[in-house]
Amino acid sequence: MLKIGEFSKLTNISVRMLHHYDEIGLLKPIKIDAQNGYRLYSVSQVPDLQKIVMLRDLHFQIPEIQSALHDWSKETLIKKMKCKILEKETLIEKEKKLIKQIEQTIHSIETEQLDLHYNVILREVFDQYVISLRKKIPHYHNEGILWKELYQYVRKNHIEILKQNNNNIAIYYDEEHKEGQVDIEVCFLVKHFVECSTPYQCKVIKGVQTMACMMVRGSYQNLNLAYQSFAKWLEDNPQYQMNGLSRQICHRDYTNENNENDYLTEIQIPVHIMNG
Repeated sequence: MLKIGEFSKLTNISVRMLHHYDEIGLLKPIKIDAQNGYRLYSVSQVPDLQKIVMLRDLHFQIPEIQSALHDWSKETLIKKMKCKILEKETLIEKEKKLIKQIEQTIHSIETEQLDLHYNVILREVFDQYVISLRKKIPHYHNEGILWKELYQYVRKNHIEILKQNNNNIAIYYDEEHKEGQVDIEVCFLVKHFVECSTPYQCKVIKGVQTMACMMVRGSYQNLNLAYQSFAKWLEDNPQYQMNGLSRQICHRDYTNENNENDYLTEIQIPVHIMNG
């Protein structure tokens, strides 16, 4: 048997890490000397330690390593490796999106758009016939899933939607910003009432006498700045108060523009004049 220091030298693994592997149950000593408390290891444990180090270097978590050691077969190991590849690819995509967001922020700083003021225009919005789909989705970024589902239903059932850039409306039902289970309804404008099957519906979106509208050019990241600008507008115009569900209309998006900087989104927020 080998003392922990000797085992450390033979395997190039520090005593501290061997203590750690012992504590978490990955690799325990063969024996602990009852008289002096020394941890004793066997040469037969070297292969298991090599497996642990290999999986650790591949960013496997402790439970994953424990599972792999329990069933160290070729088929199982390859399956776990492929799952790890998918996991890392997902992380890479998230990092790419973050890099893109950072680059857009740099562009905003360079072009002095961080403090960009969005003009608020008050106008009346009239009743509109729509075909819609309302669901709770994991995040605001998943809104595209609803649009795809609604478009496929419209196309499959040969439902005629208005042929114009602003033929879409997204309505947000939550009273606050949600981190998950976001309640959104997506709508296409139609000329008249059509029969629909659940969960799709055809209905009239009621008009709003006073709608605060802002046109937002560029990436969807700019929408946050626009909402902040609207908050400042409310502060500067205390006679107005929010009075209903906010809407967004895409006048130009990925369907007709190749460059995000050319996107054009309209934010609509119902308001009313406060008494007194």
